[in-house]
Amino acid sequence: MFPASEERRTGKVLLDTTNTELAKKMGFERTDKYMYSKSVEWDEVKIIEERKPYTLD
Repeated sequence: MFPASEERRTGKVLLDTTNTELAKKMGFERTDKYMYSKSVEWDEVKIIEERKPYTLD
């Protein structure tokens, strides 16, 4: 799983990771000292949103 966001200028999905080995294996490009990113088309990903309940005490 990767955090995902929409690239405004291309409309593609931007995936990010700090896992160097996974980034190399999946073809990500280094975009910062510890960050790797990859742009993909929407039909190449399955978006899963995880929600966790919380309470305010």
